[in-house]
Amino acid sequence: MNYLIIGKMMKLKSIQIWTIYSILFFAIVACGPEAGILKTYRYTIRNESGVKMRIIGYLQYNEVPYIINLENGEERTQTYKDGLPPRGYSWNFFYGSSNGEFYADSLKVIYNNVKYKDFSYKNVDDNRNPLYYYNNVITEGSFTFLKEDYQDAEDCNGNCD
Repeated sequence: MNYLIIGKMMKLKSIQIWTIYSILFFAIVACGPEAGILKTYRYTIRNESGVKMRIIGYLQYNEVPYIINLENGEERTQTYKDGLPPRGYSWNFFYGSSNGEFYADSLKVIYNNVKYKDFSYKNVDDNRNPLYYYNNVITEGSFTFLKEDYQDAEDCNGNCD
């Protein structure tokens, strides 16, 4: 009689152990690389404004701005590879740091130190706002600063900083 009780208990324990191993197995498989989609983001800016320009990216809590200098006709491309868990990138990261560690929440674009234009999240309805030209879901895009952007900028009389 004891053999029957012990046999039932062992059978019950083996079911419990199998259940625990199954749950662990599925938890590990669900957390593997296929759990998130790895993406590569590639953004390019080009200066066709007719003058050299400097783009200064600011982040509210970062005291050191990120600066991009572009001669007329020059372009800059930055590529970011997403990791796990997926983070996502946008144009804000392009103007915040070269490695995508920081993002910019506002910009100052200075044209040949005689004109400038400020951009932020407050003027997202401006279709020439380089911060929000595209939304976060795109993985590749380009933005060209045009002669019209230079003409529409405000005069600063050589003191744009």
